[in-house]
Amino acid sequence: MPFTFSQVATQALATEDLCITDLRDAPIRNRSTKFRLAQQNMLAYTFPSFVPGFAEAGVNGMPYGQIIDRPIENAKKEGQLLYGVDFSVSPAAVAKVAGDIFEIISSAVLWNAAARWNFYMRTGSWVSAPRYAKPNTQPAPSRQVAVLNLPRDYDWVQLLVPEARDKIEEIRAGLGGKELGLPTSTPDLAVVVVPEELRELDLWADGLPDLKHPSQAELRHAHKLVEGRVEPGEIILAVAFKKSLRSDRLYQPLYEANVMQLLLEGRLGAPRVEFEVHTLSLEGTDALNTYTAASLYAVAEDRPDIHRAVRELYIPETATHLVKRFLGFLNERMSLVSTLG
Repeated sequence: MPFTFSQVATQALATEDLCITDLRDAPIRNRSTKFRLAQQNMLAYTFPSFVPGFAEAGVNGMPYGQIIDRPIENAKKEGQLLYGVDFSVSPAAVAKVAGDIFEIISSAVLWNAAARWNFYMRTGSWVSAPRYAKPNTQPAPSRQVAVLNLPRDYDWVQLLVPEARDKIEEIRAGLGGKELGLPTSTPDLAVVVVPEELRELDLWADGLPDLKHPSQAELRHAHKLVEGRVEPGEIILAVAFKKSLRSDRLYQPLYEANVMQLLLEGRLGAPRVEFEVHTLSLEGTDALNTYTAASLYAVAEDRPDIHRAVRELYIPETATHLVKRFLGFLNERMSLVSTLG
């Protein structure tokens, strides 16, 4: 039932399903944490029967920041209900979990948009509810996409076919001989063309029904299916999710984008690598100016098709807007993919 906090539903939860973990009798060494936000439980509690963008109109059209804040609000209300004045969580802990929640919910919304797209690419039938504009790209199984929420400390190079990985390792080996490196940190999300041998998997065309634990696991582990199978030109979009931007961290996505573009475009011959930053707040930063920066690879090569390293800095208005925008991107980008693949 919940999306909005329910005292009745909360009191009926098993201990292992609570949004707050009581650590007072099991303290963490060298830390003063008394209560922990149970992130996966918070998502399962708040979204037990829907994913934003594919729910009722009132949820789909709600300001996106309010959607993202709801799991935190529910967890705090649970803590106050169960523990009263003893309950407290640090602002730093709240900020960390809120950032992860922004990433996971957004990834789930994009997953479901991709599932809607993939179902159409397979069958030629466009699901009518919730109502989104039917693509004008000709349906073809070769135009299916996979939305991959990548884990922390993951190396996106692992997604690539062995031949591409070997070329990157050659570059790294050459640099290593000079005591230099080329670290490849990962974006939070990658959108890739579904490899030919995986196109028949129902997974790609099945939307997530909710954000309960099995749905979260599906989202979390999907990248393992495509590891070692993605051609360099088939990473069509990368996204960094930053719930709020800070001036001292603006350049992390720029580094990630530039390294991807150097390797994929410059060394492996891929077409333009699109990289975006999604946020809910850029207040107090010069992000709009910073993210006009050109791709360094394109500048160094004096390429005629020079482009920005970060394609766009995007602030979602609603889940509906996020879905519409992503489907529009797929409609444009996937029309370039052959129907014969």
